[in-house]
Amino acid sequence: MNPSALLTAVGLFQIAPLVFAAEFKFPHQTFTVPDGFEVELVAGPPLVERPVSAGFDDQGRLYVTDSSGSNEKPDKQLANPPHRVVRLEDSDGDGRFDKSVVFADKVMFPQGCLWYDGSVYVAGPPSIWKFTDTDGDGVADKREEWWKGGTLTGCANDVHGPYRGPDGYLYWTKGAFAEQTHTLGNGRKLNDKAAHIYRARPDGSDLDVIMSGGMDNPVEVAFTPEGEAIFTSTFIDFSQPGYRDGIAHAVYGGVFGKQNDVLEDGRVKRTGPDLLHPFYEAGNAAECGLCRYESAVFGPDYRDNLFATTFNLHKVTRHVLRPSGATYASTDSDFV
Repeated sequence: MNPSALLTAVGLFQIAPLVFAAEFKFPHQTFTVPDGFEVELVAGPPLVERPVSAGFDDQGRLYVTDSSGSNEKPDKQLANPPHRVVRLEDSDGDGRFDKSVVFADKVMFPQGCLWYDGSVYVAGPPSIWKFTDTDGDGVADKREEWWKGGTLTGCANDVHGPYRGPDGYLYWTKGAFAEQTHTLGNGRKLNDKAAHIYRARPDGSDLDVIMSGGMDNPVEVAFTPEGEAIFTSTFIDFSQPGYRDGIAHAVYGGVFGKQNDVLEDGRVKRTGPDLLHPFYEAGNAAECGLCRYESAVFGPDYRDNLFATTFNLHKVTRHVLRPSGATYASTDSDFV
């Protein structure tokens, strides 16, 4: 199974190089891709109903967070979590998934999925959960609350992730302006309402803050080959007309926009009057998913490119980074 899978509201798609360019039509979507690519449906109902995020394990099986479609208020969903994680498998090697098992049920609204070292980590606000199948039957029989955020809001901005970093840490994001208190690995007490990228060792120790900001919803984190963290966010920059969402370089200790009271109460430490800005300004796109393409299948021009999904614009965009002083600039184009 090609690891370049794209999630949509009705199924899982993968993109593979082809000789011809075309539009690819499905019952609910029409995809337009660059010359040399094809879009294929690799899974859909009844294997998975409403895929949100996914992660491959070391055997090529895909763990997918599957929304129930519930619109109940968060407190009601928390009392009786209606979502799930399914495990998809391509048993005959034809490149399409044909088997599905419910790996974990009763999951709070899922906002991330990572397979790591035999367990599946899922952000389900207000926490990140670690699910483990200890007896090999395909169903998680061990559930651990790996990180406790402690707050739950109503707009799905709370916590996303986690994401595996090249330094051996797991990274995740927090938004929504909810006040949280955590003790960092260096003993410092963190108490504020700001957005953050956090990281910790897989055993939960050595909690650290990578960046802070006044943005509503930092979502996904990817890493350059050199280990620099890049993230997507909504409502991060209003410094010029038409700016809002974007993709940014998470400079360690940096403070990003947008400017608001969570940055003005003195609890977020700043070393200067200016805020950091995204290197890619997306407008009202609702930037969300992000990955670095590490494979050689698409050819050398695509190696280490960033690909981002935009919820509002229904697009996947391509971003080729280049150094710009101490940070990055990018060459940007639509991909899907």
